[in-house]
Amino acid sequence: MESRRKNNHGKIALGAVLAVILIGCVVYAVYCNIRLHEADGQDAASLPKAIRELPEPETETEEPTEIDENIYCERVHDFDELKDQNEDIYAWITVPETKVDYPILQTEEDNYYLNRNLDRSSGYPGCIYSNKCNSKEFTDYITVFYGHNMKNKTMFGSLHGFEDEEFFQENTQFHIYTETGRLTYEIYAVVKFTDAYIPAYYDVDTAEGRDSFLDAVRERVSKYSGSYLREEMEIEPEDRLVVLSTCVSGVGEQRYLVIGRFVEMAYYDDTKKVSFFQ
Repeated sequence: MESRRKNNHGKIALGAVLAVILIGCVVYAVYCNIRLHEADGQDAASLPKAIRELPEPETETEEPTEIDENIYCERVHDFDELKDQNEDIYAWITVPETKVDYPILQTEEDNYYLNRNLDRSSGYPGCIYSNKCNSKEFTDYITVFYGHNMKNKTMFGSLHGFEDEEFFQENTQFHIYTETGRLTYEIYAVVKFTDAYIPAYYDVDTAEGRDSFLDAVRERVSKYSGSYLREEMEIEPEDRLVVLSTCVSGVGEQRYLVIGRFVEMAYYDDTKKVSFFQ
């Protein structure tokens, strides 16, 4: 009996000690929490020196990456070699699904290449060319290229394929290659136009001249077969046009025009530019 009483007393004493320890831990935790909140509201100068002198954590700052929004393409033509053949070559035109795949020339004498070939010999088929009223940089609002309507469909003869409406609908672009890159034009209209010399009637270097020309084009499209217009395509104030002009067989007072609107500049991989029309 006496032994049981001693065991009970021991258990009670042990429980009391554990209770005191537990209460002490709780009190200490509350005390630390209070001190922590007090430290949060203190000035840096009132904090212990060891805390004040802790180093700032290092953060890595990422350098902003420059986004290149330019479009690039492979170089197709070697203009150094082309100029060795004829220094008047300054561009190259390709119209998909036609035979048009030729250099473009310009010299100080207008219409010089109408009846002169790439080697400057006289006669047909001549060359694809522009006149000096147009910039070789394609910055004019209207740039006109001329080429003969050859019976074998060479030069600009195959452009008459656009007189077929299905062909017009399915073929929407042509490309011009320069020493800098590739210009893409979306075909806006094909039309049997007058034989008027376009730069003499419309200012090629103003938006107003371009708009007057397009007004005349729209009027002709509505009147002549083999003439079509993409009604859904809007001509914006800054849009530049390239016009491909050739004869209409048996109709001396008409020219057949393929009119493209500039839509994209793709620079060659080794060329860096910001904007084409600057």
